[in-house]
Amino acid sequence: MSIPSPQAAQPQRSTRISTWQLALLSTGSMIGSGWLFSPFYGLQTAGGAVLLAWVLAAALSLVVSLSFARMCTAFPVVGGTYRLLGITHPRSTANVFLILGWLSYVVFLPLEAQSVVQYLAFWWPGLVRHLAPGEVQLSWSGLGVGVLLIVGITWFNTLHITRVAQANAWVSLWKVLVPVVVALAVITLHGRREQFVAHWSTGPLALEPAMMAVIGSGLAFAFAGFQNGLILANQVREPRRSLPFSLYLPLALGLLLYMLLSASFMATTPTGATQIGNAAAPLLGLVSVLGLGLLMPVLLADAVVAPMGTANVFVAVTGRILYACGYELRPGSRLTRLNLHGSPVFALWVNAAVGLLFLLPFPTWKELVSFLSSMVVFTFLAGPVSLLVFCRASSRSTIGVRSTLRARVVGVAGFLCSTWLVYWGGRHNLALLLLALVLAVSLHGWLEGRLAGLLRDLRANAYLVLFVSVLCAISWARHLEWLGFPWDNVAVAVVGGLACAAFLRSRLGDAQIEAQVQRLGEERRSDAMAAAQG
Repeated sequence: MSIPSPQAAQPQRSTRISTWQLALLSTGSMIGSGWLFSPFYGLQTAGGAVLLAWVLAAALSLVVSLSFARMCTAFPVVGGTYRLLGITHPRSTANVFLILGWLSYVVFLPLEAQSVVQYLAFWWPGLVRHLAPGEVQLSWSGLGVGVLLIVGITWFNTLHITRVAQANAWVSLWKVLVPVVVALAVITLHGRREQFVAHWSTGPLALEPAMMAVIGSGLAFAFAGFQNGLILANQVREPRRSLPFSLYLPLALGLLLYMLLSASFMATTPTGATQIGNAAAPLLGLVSVLGLGLLMPVLLADAVVAPMGTANVFVAVTGRILYACGYELRPGSRLTRLNLHGSPVFALWVNAAVGLLFLLPFPTWKELVSFLSSMVVFTFLAGPVSLLVFCRASSRSTIGVRSTLRARVVGVAGFLCSTWLVYWGGRHNLALLLLALVLAVSLHGWLEGRLAGLLRDLRANAYLVLFVSVLCAISWARHLEWLGFPWDNVAVAVVGGLACAAFLRSRLGDAQIEAQVQRLGEERRSDAMAAAQG
């Protein structure tokens, strides 16, 4: 089975993203409002093992990203990671993953816009209403500012993607520099070795709390932005060089940044301290308690710049995901149309309209964000599965003829790591994920063929529903102490192996995969022509 060269049919140079722009785009998407929260919340969950948790989150993300790097380098198409199953698996399975991926991304713009408004309320208190200690809700004026932010960022993304990438490059550098400088200043000026050791002694070998912190405290989600560069794969100058680089550099920078921030809390706060955690933002609370007033304006500015920069990246990426949905679900529809700048303008504005709904004060907002994080991790399964399918489909694949064994190891390891990440989301998120999966499969089947289509899609994807159901059952068994640690994780690995085998059995035939490869080649040539005309 031949795979088209990723260098063919690329847009003209003026509309393509450079290697550094792509790497900084992925880096910037990892550092939003979460950098003010996750390091301290991870410390609360895992104690000194938070450093181990960061290493674990980065390592698992790296293993998963290896599969994506191989596949998206060979297939640099719009939608990137969320289009891979469309090559190797039936339409219903591929589209369910695509829909879940879009839903998990569309919430980021309103989420970051709300974060910006809440920090702006430091100067203009009327932007929020205080409901209870630690809980705030946007006022009518705050909602107005949030709407303006959503509209403004969406409009900016209707311009050339190179302008978006250029603006993001400078913002990303700022977003990396400020937290590193603040963490080093806190450690240097106020850090105490005995305080750090006290935290470290509370559990550097406490593996289970570290695992729970990976998802529960948002550590893994901090690294989830590694795939954002891949979703823009069709607008990259040199895919073979740029795409792997856009994975590894952000993961390394993110690990350094977040470990420094956690270390700053470990070196300055007493074990079991809660007064910092009750602040609006833990890092701002820490700086205030330590009397580092000179850093406050910088941190407050970054509390606005960082979420805005992250929102800008996710708007660009989410627009391409919905654009890819148009290709798969409604070919030739308005979702697949580009404006004169080569941007999917209709898809961008649809996302903005959906995003406005999430500015409303839903009572389960925090739970929704946590659940959407679990959906992102679940979609990671697509990369390893697709790689394994190509390893088995043909020895002539350009995805490593001389390293077939290595590719298979990467694929299996990536699938198991993704399975663990899904399991560590906890029984509540697993139950919601199971419900979302059943609804997505049912909705797709009904739209495709009413009752007959619904039954057909449920049968075709029964192994997916069973997979998540078993993970949910294991999580409940652990909660009820019917299954102890680490045997629950061993059971998850066994279930992951069986699910991986089921995924491979459900793949398309070689001839059908070849047809999908040819279709994507035509799509890339069409994108190149549209970009050239723009």
